[in-house]
Amino acid sequence: MKRTTRLILTVALSLIIAEPLLAQGGPGQGKLVNAAPTYPTIQGHGSVVRLPHAAQQPRSGTKLLVDLTRGGDPSKLNAAIEKVAKYVNIYAGAGAEPAEVQIAVVFHGDATLSVLNSDAYATEFKVKANPNLDLLQRLHESGVELYVCGQSLISKGSDPEEVAVFVKTAVSALTAVVNLQSDGYAYLPLGN
Repeated sequence: MKRTTRLILTVALSLIIAEPLLAQGGPGQGKLVNAAPTYPTIQGHGSVVRLPHAAQQPRSGTKLLVDLTRGGDPSKLNAAIEKVAKYVNIYAGAGAEPAEVQIAVVFHGDATLSVLNSDAYATEFKVKANPNLDLLQRLHESGVELYVCGQSLISKGSDPEEVAVFVKTAVSALTAVVNLQSDGYAYLPLGN
């Protein structure tokens, strides 16, 4: 057989073998393309795609500490809160099996006032209502612990009495983060 013919046959055979693997994402990955986004726990927020054969599946018993300092347009949902919904949905249904997770969020910095009750938020930002409250309530109902830094809250001119009832005021973000890390929570910053 001529050298050119052998080369063409080798390339053709390689493509025949490789094409199904590429469509699946590689050996052992299962089908990774054309998956529809879903919302396993938090409907309408934090969409995920189920990847039952992907590496590094969500593990039950995970403890995640989200250090949320990202602010945004006060008339819109804080995008970092949407990201927390995605974390909940990843553990609830993006892997092969749902995995139990404990998530705690500490709000401070530019995110501090995201947790104000609707009246206080409307007064502070001259908007109709707090666009974050619905999702924050749903996160709380799904088991996410929500804390706000008391020091940041007061330094920004607000009061613990103005915080949504399902958010706990911590002495400080520092104490909340250190305490939660001491309790075994993995640290994940969501800043600007």
